[in-house]
Amino acid sequence: MKIKIGEGKIRVEEFAELCGGVLCANFDAEEYGFSYVCTDSREADGDTLFVVIKGEKVDGHDYMLSAAQNGCKAFLCGRIPAELIESGLDFSAITSEDSVVALGTFVRAFHEFREKKTVAVTGSVGKTTTKEMIAAVLGAKFGVHKTLANHNSTLGMPMSLLAMEPTSDVMVAEMGTDAHGQIAFMSQIARPDIACITNIGSSHLEAFGTREAICQAKLEIAEGLSENGVLILNGDEPLLSSIHTEGVERLYVALENANADYRAVNIRYGEEGTTFDLVRGGETLSDIRLSVLGKPYVWAALFAIAAGERMGMSVEEIRAGLLDFQNAEMRQHITDMDGVTVIEDCYNAAPESMRAAADLLRVLAMQKGGARTVALLGDMRELGERSAEYHAEVGRYFASIGLDKLFCVGVLAKDIALGALDGGMENHAVTICLDAEEHEKISETVSNMLADGDILLVKASRAIGAEKILELIEKKRRGRML
Repeated sequence: MKIKIGEGKIRVEEFAELCGGVLCANFDAEEYGFSYVCTDSREADGDTLFVVIKGEKVDGHDYMLSAAQNGCKAFLCGRIPAELIESGLDFSAITSEDSVVALGTFVRAFHEFREKKTVAVTGSVGKTTTKEMIAAVLGAKFGVHKTLANHNSTLGMPMSLLAMEPTSDVMVAEMGTDAHGQIAFMSQIARPDIACITNIGSSHLEAFGTREAICQAKLEIAEGLSENGVLILNGDEPLLSSIHTEGVERLYVALENANADYRAVNIRYGEEGTTFDLVRGGETLSDIRLSVLGKPYVWAALFAIAAGERMGMSVEEIRAGLLDFQNAEMRQHITDMDGVTVIEDCYNAAPESMRAAADLLRVLAMQKGGARTVALLGDMRELGERSAEYHAEVGRYFASIGLDKLFCVGVLAKDIALGALDGGMENHAVTICLDAEEHEKISETVSNMLADGDILLVKASRAIGAEKILELIEKKRRGRML
């Protein structure tokens, strides 16, 4: 990972002072600075600070000498290797017990000095979509910087914040977690003015054990809220609608909860996207339009509307921003593949997002006059002890929408198939491939079955590599049509 510092060059002495580390240099580094920060020694050069991480399998300190040989003169590290000292190469090293904490400490001080507004987003599913929707809405009035790609970790989020340019007014920061304390760490760095929790789902049950524990981890996002900050929550989630956050203002968004501050009603789907009415503050705003299909986008829009109004935007500006929204890569892209409509959603998968994808598949089929529906579904990871149960529930849900053909890829996904059969799908309509690496075999099977007018959904956890299978399906289909 390598980013360019948005504000320009930072002197190594300034960085050492603000991060709380100890500076050691074997050359006159008083005026020396860097414009980039990286975590990979192969990307380090004379204008880059190499943040050295000691991981479970790889110790970045072992690569400091090679980075110095490539011209790197600035390191944030836990120790200075003897071979670097003995090399005679120029270097400046800022030592700290924990490089990630030291980087975060610097970014917090640096960000506070800039006095930029920040919106933070977390949740079990939908956080990237919500981040992108909020950024699109706020972009109709403000200069917006957002978390780079999927860099939502204790290392990636601070680096994304550091990349924010002076022309940006607002940072929209995504925060993920797989352990308690991580979101608190990021929130205290970003000091959000607005913090959003999209939902509490089943993702990371393997790490946290219960949904209640996941909820507590997500609520850490409030720990760094600015003095007049607001927490925007999912009002249809009982674990969130019943919380008490003393001294913290809360706003709720919902599809069902009539007491929510922002509620979407009368949701309609058409060829040009999704339309809904917004109930808020005792009034109804009609025909809020999105250029994408599905309830997950309605949810994201509600958070974006609430954030936009909190930032002083007009209804007209918010409407324009919603229409500017574009989905992130590999997240529910709807395209045409030589007569077959494809819903590509290969980035991640959880029970909640699987059901949402099934709903979209059903909507598209209805729009196309009852088109045949086909789903290629893969493993959902990190679901813990109840993984088999969650997979089976997904299978039953797909069966309930009248799915015509189901292809299940991966050892865990076999339980999706079993659930679909239990839900009423016929044996001939369900295919299982336990080896997710058999891309060629899977793509051949699916390609042979597809016909013009079909709708194909491809969704799985990132580890399955479903996008590679889809690429092969497309090549095989086009080859047969030539």
